[in-house]
Amino acid sequence: MGRGRLRYGVMSRPVRVLLLWPGTDGAAAGNFGVPQLVLLATYARAKTGARVDIRDIETERAFGAVSLPALLGGDDGAGYDVIALGVYSSFDYLKCVAIAEAARELYPSAVIVAGGYHASARPGDIVYDGSPFDVCIVGEGEKPMVRVIESVEGGSPLRGEILGPDPVDDLDELPPSDWSFLARYRDVARKVNSQAQVYFSRGCPFDCAFCMERAKREVSWRPLSIERAIEEIRSLHRFLDLRTWTVYVADALFGMKVSWRRKFLEALARENIPVDKFWLLIRVDLIDEVDLELFRAANCGLGFGLESGDPAHLATIRKAGRLDEYLDRMRKISVWAREHQVPWGANVIVGHPGETPDSIVRSAAYLRELFLDPKGVTGFLSVDPFRLYPGSPIDSERSQWEARFGCVFHRPDWWHDGDQEFLAEWVDPSRELTYLERMRLQHEHFGPIVSEIEKNFVYSGPARSYFVRAIRDQVRQDDATTRMHYLDRYYAWHRYLGRSSRGDSHRRSDALLATTARAMRERHRASLTRYAGGEGARVEVVDRVVSAVLDAPRELFVPLDRVKESVRDAPIPLDATGDSTVSALHAYARMFSLLGIESGDRVVDLGAGTGFGSSVLATLVGADGAVFSVEVDPALVARGAPMFTGISQVRLRSGDATDPSQWGVDPATIDKVAVGFALEEIPSTWLALREGAVVVAPVGAREEQKLLRATRVGDRFEIETFDSVVFVRRRTSDEVPVAPSKREPSASSEPHKRVYLPVAKD
Repeated sequence: MGRGRLRYGVMSRPVRVLLLWPGTDGAAAGNFGVPQLVLLATYARAKTGARVDIRDIETERAFGAVSLPALLGGDDGAGYDVIALGVYSSFDYLKCVAIAEAARELYPSAVIVAGGYHASARPGDIVYDGSPFDVCIVGEGEKPMVRVIESVEGGSPLRGEILGPDPVDDLDELPPSDWSFLARYRDVARKVNSQAQVYFSRGCPFDCAFCMERAKREVSWRPLSIERAIEEIRSLHRFLDLRTWTVYVADALFGMKVSWRRKFLEALARENIPVDKFWLLIRVDLIDEVDLELFRAANCGLGFGLESGDPAHLATIRKAGRLDEYLDRMRKISVWAREHQVPWGANVIVGHPGETPDSIVRSAAYLRELFLDPKGVTGFLSVDPFRLYPGSPIDSERSQWEARFGCVFHRPDWWHDGDQEFLAEWVDPSRELTYLERMRLQHEHFGPIVSEIEKNFVYSGPARSYFVRAIRDQVRQDDATTRMHYLDRYYAWHRYLGRSSRGDSHRRSDALLATTARAMRERHRASLTRYAGGEGARVEVVDRVVSAVLDAPRELFVPLDRVKESVRDAPIPLDATGDSTVSALHAYARMFSLLGIESGDRVVDLGAGTGFGSSVLATLVGADGAVFSVEVDPALVARGAPMFTGISQVRLRSGDATDPSQWGVDPATIDKVAVGFALEEIPSTWLALREGAVVVAPVGAREEQKLLRATRVGDRFEIETFDSVVFVRRRTSDEVPVAPSKREPSASSEPHKRVYLPVAKD
């Protein structure tokens, strides 16, 4: 087995086991302790005598760059007989596959195991022909892991097996957690982790439609005995010194049984463990004012999965009980929590299948009343978009949800792709509510509530700063940067999947994209004003030009998969050659300021690309002016033309921009000319412009040019020289690439590995 020795078919030394925590983007992110692995290691060692190590890749970063071969080799470099990975969340799946592949290459004889929520929900993603994994554990890991170790010890290691579910009925059968398995990380834990983590119970019998908990099969609620649960926190405190720590109780459902809950809280209060705060998850309909008093005495903060403020939609989500009373109970808990100074948080899901615009409005109205109570609140609100999790009831019943509500799950097996953050959420919740509309309504109705909570937050007890950070984190989740990230991915995936036409149509009508992009461009106002207002620009022109540049919808003129880049002050390639770009924002601001564009001007925009500069000029010249846009590439003209529907002062055409006969207008009627590509010199044929006409163009070698302003005076141009710049070179019609006949790449071409083209500087 690996580097081990077998004697008469039986291993002659203890089996070496590595339990590897890869870090997670799931609910356990940022938590120290991986208590599920500590219990697993403690149990496996007690039952088999195996030598077990735990390695936490996330915390390993505190020591510097992480070497996977070094971790897999162990302290002595000999490697392990069993390597088990915790695939806690579906977001971790690709990462764990990559680690398993590396482990298989380094240690081909090792038994490589996966467990966790995703492994339980999709064992077929773990064990298949050619998989780097040998064993998938479904559900709780203690008993199946013992079987794996015993198979290695006996000389017949398991291969291609799915084990479990085989739950532990009485949790007190598990030996007390030996936190010394984490001794390697004790001194660096606070550098990496925001809170410590512990478990007191397992299972949740409720059947919320979105939840992954049922993937583990055993859903009965099973707690440690009260004394044993208290000892778990005592031992963690002895090991870690919990002063200044927040401790997250990671139970799927804390304290389901009232007698256990109250006795435990009374015992926890007597222990007086000096944590900043215990943080736990519990249902709204389980507790009353007596519990709030006990939670306060035990220094606990409460998390509630409220899910929605609309009772009809709560029924769709499968929250149990009388749902009107459920929401009324939440109101009462908020009042009791304020009176007893108990901090709490409520999570809602926006865009859960079956959601409609009306249910969003009703939910937001309830939440505004709850969190913006004039008397104040000790709670905060977290707002999550719906994510499709494998193993949830919705996942198991997708066809019924599609038929009943008209839901569209655009990428139902999203964890196989490299853009999981977006794809997990890419769902049209109902016939009445698309993904984009859900985003818009979430921002409009929930964003203002979240942004106002901090000033209404009246909790003043221990760990107040912890909860204020949570409030501010939620505000950031609704800021323009976050919104733009998801909008960018939405449109990029339309291109990857060959849905460009539909994506472009959505983009032109997307009010949220327009307002988000405009807000992000506004961040450049000061720098654009400084650059545009340099030598040669009239002050009274600069502000108008900068405002017009910021107002123009640049996001509409870039390729579908570069929406996010459109808000940056940088050039964006329009095709694979890199010789055609939408210039940087400052380039337009500077050029149009030097031109001194006025209302009523007749302007030629040369090298117009898809027409972003022309859209800026249309605003500057107004209804009495005209913009004649010329672009050598007819494909770019075709892409830009729909953006000017209804804008009569812009005429976009294909032709040689250096030839005035192809401008589509008598040059003698032109006031200004903007040139978006490098020239070797101002063509003499442009003397056909009217007397006093002004040209601004980059002139010089390909590597660097000077921005020139040329004014026609008689039979010559008077030249003024300004900034050093780098623009794309001039192209002729012979150099324009022929449009490919095949469709755009599908998602199977691994969009997460796409290569960005080099971008020319302006």
